[in-house]
Amino acid sequence: MKLYHGSNVEIDSINLAMCRPYKDFGKGFYLTDLKEQAEKMAIRVSRIYGGTPV
Repeated sequence: MKLYHGSNVEIDSINLAMCRPYKDFGKGFYLTDLKEQAEKMAIRVSRIYGGTPV
C-alpha cells in the first residue's frame, strides 16, 4: 500500500514533536492513500505557510 502526505517541506523522517496538537484527530502525522488528496493538502499548506507543495 502506498501512503501520501501533503506538505510544504521535504520530510526525511517523522518527528511527532513537530506535529500540531489540535488537529481533527489529535496530534499525529497524517497520511492518506489518495494521492490527489495529498496533492491538494500540499497546495493548501503552501498557500498558508509558504514554501512549495511537496
